[in-house]
Amino acid sequence: MKDEMPSKHVPPQETKPSASSSSATDKGTQPTAPNIKLLMPWIAQLPPEIRPHELIVHYARIANKLAELWKRPAACEKYLNELMIDERGDRQGFPPAVAAELAVLNVYYTTKVITQHFTVWGDRVGDNIK
Repeated sequence: MKDEMPSKHVPPQETKPSASSSSATDKGTQPTAPNIKLLMPWIAQLPPEIRPHELIVHYARIANKLAELWKRPAACEKYLNELMIDERGDRQGFPPAVAAELAVLNVYYTTKVITQHFTVWGDRVGDNIK
């Protein structure tokens, strides 16, 4: 009878998260981390029901940008519109929870944060922060 060598136990290989499970882009770049110093003051001023939890977790780069633009009405409104409307025609879109948070933020921003002024002809004159 041959001496059999005991089989070696090989531990299972650890799996790395796929690119689709993170907010990394197709180009292989690392996902952006939430900028706590930028986000905390922005989040603190939002009502609890408006705070975008999923956006911060899955799309920190976008949350960081919104926090940066929040007090610049024209730029923030433009950015929110760009996020909501696919001008290029080839975007995948956001997961439903993130899209809903962006829609709520957009409505809140345009109705509660900025004041819009119009001329007698109905043209928008400018934006002011409340």
